[in-house]
Parts: sequence; structure tokens; C-alpha cells
Amino acid sequence: MDTLLLTIAVVGGIGLVGAIVLVVASKALAVEEDERIGTLVSLLPAANCGSCGYPGCEGYAKAMVDGAPCNLCGPGGPQAAQELAKVLGVDAGEVTVKRAIVACRGVAERIVLKEREGYQGAPSCRVYATLEHLSNSCTDGCIGYGDCMASCPYGAIALNKNSVAVVDPAICIGCGLCTTICPRHLISLQEKSDVDEVSFVLCHNTLMGKRALEACANTCIGCRKCTRVCPQKCITVENNVAHIDISQCIGCKACMRACPEGAIYPLFWVPHTAEDLPKD
Repeated sequence: MDTLLLTIAVVGGIGLVGAIVLVVASKALAVEEDERIGTLVSLLPAANCGSCGYPGCEGYAKAMVDGAPCNLCGPGGPQAAQELAKVLGVDAGEVTVKRAIVACRGVAERIVLKEREGYQGAPSCRVYATLEHLSNSCTDGCIGYGDCMASCPYGAIALNKNSVAVVDPAICIGCGLCTTICPRHLISLQEKSDVDEVSFVLCHNTLMGKRALEACANTCIGCRKCTRVCPQKCITVENNVAHIDISQCIGCKACMRACPEGAIYPLFWVPHTAEDLPKD
């Protein structure tokens, strides 16, 4: 009996000493969190989109306390940058305005819409994309099931009459969530240029010439006419698709007028009710 009591006492004593050591160590080694972090998080839009380059709003708040600039939150815009800077006592700097854009226009008679009629799988772009090797349609175009639309927390994306996703720039805040959901990587964030209506190619079709036109009537065919008329020489053709360096574009619209298939449009001028968008 004495041995049992002694054992219990020893074990209890060891546990008590261990608990005391842990309490002392936790206090001695504790890292105090800057009180400003909570305030900074409350000033951010809580989108947790990662467009700032950090893991969520809290990650960005911690980074700002450590010296990161206050102007990286696109969804928060200039107002959030000013408020964040006021808390930290630093200069806000300029906020780069970005908006999402879908590099596809499509047409009502797209082959993919006809193929979808016999499709028995889940109504999801990501699921349908796994069958693209069986498709006769453009394997680089918008599938049109609206995965990106469902992912947008701000309702900035809708499907137009051609079942192609379009972003309303008046609603989009540039969080970038939709850019990761598209299985064909058609959606990108583009910076707002100082030039009015810089040109942008609304196509990702890598098929060549006649084959491209068979898949979609509003496709870039890689003819290079736009490259020849561009006074800035800021247009290149890779994989049969034209690409425009919008940082060099002066908004002259020569490429829009030269494109025989109407695949080039002013950046950000893409409303939900898009019919035939203007070329000039």
C-alpha cells in the first residue's frame, strides 16, 4: 500500500513539475503578436484571394507589419490602401487597378455547344474539359458551363447569348479567384492602362487557319495582319494566336481594323449583353 501511494505521489509530482515548466516556457518563449495586425485585417475586404501575393488577408496584414507595401490589395483599392497606410504611418502609394478578362468570344453556332447536347456528365467546365481529346470544337475556348461564374463572390461574371463567360468590369474587383477555376486558363487579370481602350485579343485558339474557322467563326487565325499594321510593334503571334503587349499599346486600334475575323477588342469594354462588339 505504501509503495502504491509512493508511486502515485512521484508520478503526480513529476506531472506537476512538468506542468510548471511548460507554463514558464510558454510565457518565456511566447511571441507577442502586433496589435495592429487585427486592425489591418479588419480593413481588408476579407476576400482571401491571394492577389496581393500573400496567403490570405491575415498573411498580408502580417507582411505589412513587417514592411510590405500597403497598395497590393486590388479588391480593397485605393481606399483600403489609404486606411492601411494610416494605421502603419506610411505612404499608401498607388494601387494598380486590375480586372479579369476572358480571352474568348465564341459564337452561337460553336461546335462545342452542339457536342454538349449529347454530353451526359456533370455540368462543369472542369469535368467536361477531361473529354476535350474527343472534341471537334475549339479545345482552347470557353466551355460555357459557368464554373467561373459560380466562383465569383461578387457576381461579376455572366454567360452571354453565346454561352461564353464575360466579366463586367464595373463589378469586378480583381480578386483573381476566377483565374484559377477555368480549366483552359482563359481568364487573366490585366492592368488598367493609362491609355484609353488598349487592344486585347479575345481568343486563345491554337488551331490553324481553316481548322480554327471550322471550330469558331470569331477566332484568331494567326494571319499576322495585326502585327504588320501595329506602329508600336507590340504584337506577336505564338502558337497561331496573336498576343498584344498592352504596356506598349497606344490605343490606335489599327489592329482591330486589320483583323479579318474580329478577334481584337478594347480591353475592359466587354459588357454582359455583348452582341457584336465595336471594332472602332
